[in-house]
Amino acid sequence: MLEPREKQEFDGLVARLRDTDPGFARRVDRLRLRQRRRWLITAILLWTIAPICLVYGGWTGALEAVLAAGYGAWLMHKRNRADQPSSPSSSQRRPTAEA
Repeated sequence: MLEPREKQEFDGLVARLRDTDPGFARRVDRLRLRQRRRWLITAILLWTIAPICLVYGGWTGALEAVLAAGYGAWLMHKRNRADQPSSPSSSQRRPTAEA
């Protein structure tokens, strides 16, 4: 974990990088979008497998179904959390006082 001052400095560096190199920012955003899409596809596959495990797996299948549904829910939570910006954009930054 970063200290508040270090986090503020890091966020400032990231915001300046986004401002000065928009091509890099677009590539990073595209990578994040692909990762979020993979999480969604994996969650859907897990939720599709869960009922099949219940029907054909007996008590072991029930355990696998619970684990698959839980992991799918965790992936969706992680995906939704990734929607939140990790650093403030240039319009959201607060001006900092230079010493």
